[in-house]
Amino acid sequence: MRVVRSLDELLRLPADRHVNGFHGRVPLTLEIPDVARLAQLRAQDSLNGLQERGGSLAAAAMMFVTLLVGIAKVLQENASLLAWRAAFELGLVLGAAFALGFVAQWIALAVTRWQFARRCRELHGELSRRLRVDLL
Repeated sequence: MRVVRSLDELLRLPADRHVNGFHGRVPLTLEIPDVARLAQLRAQDSLNGLQERGGSLAAAAMMFVTLLVGIAKVLQENASLLAWRAAFELGLVLGAAFALGFVAQWIALAVTRWQFARRCRELHGELSRRLRVDLL
């Protein structure tokens, strides 16, 4: 678990590969002094919601579509699925499905990383304004 103790640290979060990386991500806890606890909890939930995205839905959807199209094409072009050529083409379809699923997952993770960085900037601005209002 990563603990964020300042607003400046919140801005540096997108550069941390353990928090905003392509692999496993650690959950966040915000403990910023002088900021209302409720605002911190909302910000923390917002960031952790993005942390939970792994791109598996995008990968599964791409694999499914690739398999459907590929198998339909193999069925149309081959008289029998027991022929060596049909088996080879089915293997190619399976390999393409996994490769495209992997690419879709990485694209989804890249988009999530961009959203995480944007959300960190937005929350920094919002919490900074609330901090200034609360101090006045």
